[in-house]
Amino acid sequence: MSFKLKKIILLFKRIGFYMPFTLYFLIFASAGVFAYQWLKSKASVPDSAYKDIFSLLFLVVIWFSVIILCFALLSVLISFFYFKWKQKKHGIDFRISVPPSGNTPQSKQIISIYIHPILKPLLGFIKLRVNYDQTKFSEKFHLVKLSKKKIFSTTLQGVYNWQLPEIKEYKVEKAIIYFEDFFQFFSLALQINASSAFYTQPKEEATETVKTFPRKTEDTATRIEELRKVEGEYINYKNFESNDDVRRIVWKIYAKNKELVVRIPEILDPYASHIYFYASFFSGTDIRGSEVIEIPFLNYYKTICWSVYKQLSQKGFEVRFIADQEIPQSNSSTGEEQIKYAISVSNWQNQKSIKDYIRPKDAAVVLISSLSDRDEVKDLMEKYGNDISFLFVPLTESLNKQHVGDWIKWFFIQQEKDATSVYKTNWSLSLLKRKIEENEEQLQKLMKQYQKSAVMHKGI
Repeated sequence: MSFKLKKIILLFKRIGFYMPFTLYFLIFASAGVFAYQWLKSKASVPDSAYKDIFSLLFLVVIWFSVIILCFALLSVLISFFYFKWKQKKHGIDFRISVPPSGNTPQSKQIISIYIHPILKPLLGFIKLRVNYDQTKFSEKFHLVKLSKKKIFSTTLQGVYNWQLPEIKEYKVEKAIIYFEDFFQFFSLALQINASSAFYTQPKEEATETVKTFPRKTEDTATRIEELRKVEGEYINYKNFESNDDVRRIVWKIYAKNKELVVRIPEILDPYASHIYFYASFFSGTDIRGSEVIEIPFLNYYKTICWSVYKQLSQKGFEVRFIADQEIPQSNSSTGEEQIKYAISVSNWQNQKSIKDYIRPKDAAVVLISSLSDRDEVKDLMEKYGNDISFLFVPLTESLNKQHVGDWIKWFFIQQEKDATSVYKTNWSLSLLKRKIEENEEQLQKLMKQYQKSAVMHKGI
């Protein structure tokens, strides 16, 4: 489809947003005209009582329909002009926010909307359409009211469970408010500015267990107030020495190898109190224009990233997330909310590579993806593979493998019914597929060579 044709279709679609009549009215009007012509043809017997009675009843029905429709239109006009008058005179308080509702299902975001003053048409409806990210529009939706105590109110407040495809920050520029009657025949629309933003949150999933501890090479200029337990060496045994406690001798090893070894105790370290968590969004491949990589792959990576952070934070140490890109300012109050926001708004980038991003002196955990540069990862792992926990996220796992049967169904029987099916087909046809899968396979082999590396899977 050409660019000009797309613009024309988009223009007509936006004009349709402001049509004063709904599809229901057009169906009703068409059916009414057809019924009128059909019933009129039945009253064809001249000079009969039947014709007079039928004509009278027919006239009553027409007038009753006209009165009801006029009443419905009048209720919409009153609410419409009241809102327009308030908008010009005092302004409208329009707010969009995200309730602190914890984990919501991925690709769904509950938003809260507040509008004052506004008057709902008698027995009618108020619906909205949101203009976000400059050129995108939501579907027309109806709010679920939070309170139904007041019969008459000039305040509209409710929530909407919005189906959103990406884990990111959404910026709302405008909103279209629709006033509709109880039949939903008439729909008068007004546009209002709505400068607001919210972000969809990654969902916490079960993942592989991460084995890590704070790096001993961390700067020890500042002591912590509370001593925390830290493992000694990765291999928690050493040869017995004269000053060692005999109670720590591992007799099972002695019985097997005739070697006296002792278990290294946990250390109460006053400095090693933080786990530095690095998550690289660097792409060594040109991925511009690939919707599959930009949406489902990125969503999957962010979900793993947040899940790993939550797992690390339960180990008793403070986790410091180091972003590889500039993060916009957020109003989030708590440290955990700020990290969730930083993960949510991060995108694939090609400016800061892994070697320029990671500080080996501090890093305890490094998360990489199928888009990471294999040579740079290999160089880092050869130097620090036994000190830093490298976690690899195979992005292609975000889409189930497509079988021959799926292709046959798609080609002969049915079109895709959901976004995942569309992504599967697009990925199967993508020119990047082979290159990324080969890089992914090489990185998985590299992970097996080091003790403190792992391939991360979601929902184990």
